[in-house]
Amino acid sequence: MTPELKTIVQNIEERQPLARGILAEKFHADPAKDHRSIYRNRNDKLGIDFSVDVLDFPGAQTFDTRIVRIAAGCKNELHKHAHESLFCVIDGEAEVRIGDEFLRLMSGELAFVPRWVFHQTRNVSASHELVLLAITDFGLTKAVLGNYDKRTRLAANGADAMTPIT
Repeated sequence: MTPELKTIVQNIEERQPLARGILAEKFHADPAKDHRSIYRNRNDKLGIDFSVDVLDFPGAQTFDTRIVRIAAGCKNELHKHAHESLFCVIDGEAEVRIGDEFLRLMSGELAFVPRWVFHQTRNVSASHELVLLAITDFGLTKAVLGNYDKRTRLAANGADAMTPIT
């Protein structure tokens, strides 16, 4: 068991809040401005143009909340990873590939991606940015596996990313 995982288990067993003394306003986020950039990839040849920002909530150990922005007519990488993901379309219309299946999502709709399933999101609009809220258990899987996130990214030559099918 990694030290990070031991800490998570210990915190759960102690039944104590991790964000004691934090003002309630710190648990609110505006996706348009309350974020920290963590990843961006653009590859015109492959039609990839997206960015990933993280919303930092106090006390979060297992949840990882991200804002994904995909440019008009573009997509993110076809990739897989150890964490589960729940996608909610905040603004726009998306086509989400999960394995070999495709879902069409409108604003307010959700899609769930299980661990280790290849997936990709495409912005259906030719003129407007797609904005997604992605909620994952990256904190938990990182505590178990270490920081494996670069393995999932095409721009970092990640082993768990592959060139998208056009």
